Amino acid sequence: MEDLKHQIRMQATANVFQTMGTEGSGVKVIEQFKSMPDELLDILGTNAGIKKEHLPIYRKLTRGEENDFTEKLQNFKDELKTGDIILVTGTSNSSKVLAKLQKTVYSKARSSHVVIVLADFICIDAMPNIGVSLKLIPEVLNDVQEGWRIIRFKGLQEKDSEVLSKTCAYYIEQPYIILPKKKPAKKFSYCSELARKVYLDSKIKNTGIPNNTIIKPCDFDKIADQNSQWLDVTDSVKPYVEFCIEYEGVLKFIAKSFTQGIELNRQRFSERRKVKENVSKMHKEGVITDSGAAQIKNKIELLEKSLNYKFWDYQ
Repeated sequence: MEDLKHQIRMQATANVFQTMGTEGSGVKVIEQFKSMPDELLDILGTNAGIKKEHLPIYRKLTRGEENDFTEKLQNFKDELKTGDIILVTGTSNSSKVLAKLQKTVYSKARSSHVVIVLADFICIDAMPNIGVSLKLIPEVLNDVQEGWRIIRFKGLQEKDSEVLSKTCAYYIEQPYIILPKKKPAKKFSYCSELARKVYLDSKIKNTGIPNNTIIKPCDFDKIADQNSQWLDVTDSVKPYVEFCIEYEGVLKFIAKSFTQGIELNRQRFSERRKVKENVSKMHKEGVITDSGAAQIKNKIELLEKSLNYKFWDYQ
C-alpha cells in the first residue's frame, strides 16, 4: 500500500483528485481547481469541513502548491506507524464501568477500548452499531479520558507493515458483536478481538498477545505495562497526534481518496460475486456450457487472487 504521507509530500493534488474523480478526468479536475478563484475554493473547502483558518492550506493543496501543512508534516521525530495499538477509556459510564470491572482480572487495568493504526493517521476501529470501520486519529481520541496510550511492537519489520495494513482492511464492515471466544472470530469483531486477529492473521510472532484466552482491553494494558517487546510511544508521537487533531478537516480531505479506494475495491468484489451467481444460474438453465461457466469463474478467481486487497465477506 502506498504510504499516505509520501502521497501528500510527493503528489499532493494529483493523486487525490485522480482517485476522487471519474476515470480519465483527473488532469482536467486538477486544472479546474488551479484556475478556480479563492472564493469558490473556500466554499468547497468549508463544505468539506475545513476550518476557516486552514482554508489557505486547502487552496494550496488543491492547486499542488507548497504549504505549511506538508512542510510541518515532514518535521516530526516520530509519528503513528502501521500496527501501533491505541489504548483509551471512553467518557461514558459504560466505558468507566468496563475499565473498573477488568481490575478483577488485571489490577492495573485502565482501558475500555483498543484501536489499531492501519497507516499514518488512519486507524481501524470496531464499535457498537457501526462495526469495523476506518477512523482518523482525531476521531479515535474524541470523547476519551486523558491518559490514553499508544504502544508499538519492537519486532515489526518494514515488510510487516504492508501485511498488517492489508489485514486491517480485510475486516472492514465486519459486524460488532461481543461474543467472547478463546480463538479469533471469523465473522464478527469487537475492539481487542480485532487487534488480536490482525496481528495473528498477519503472522507476526512473539507479540505476547494472548491467543488461547478470551481477549479483553486489559490484556493490552498488561502488555503495555509488562511486555518488554512493546514500546510505549505515547510521548514521542504526541506532537504528531496533536498536529493531526489541529488539522482534522485537512486530513479528512486527504484521506477521502484512500477510503473511497477501499470502498471501490469492496464494490468490485460485490459486482464480481453477482457475475458468478448469474453465470451459475445461466449454467443451470443451459444457457452457458460447463466449460464456458468454468472459464468465466476461473478468470474471476485468478483476478481476485492477484488483488492487493481482499475482504472477509468476499471469499
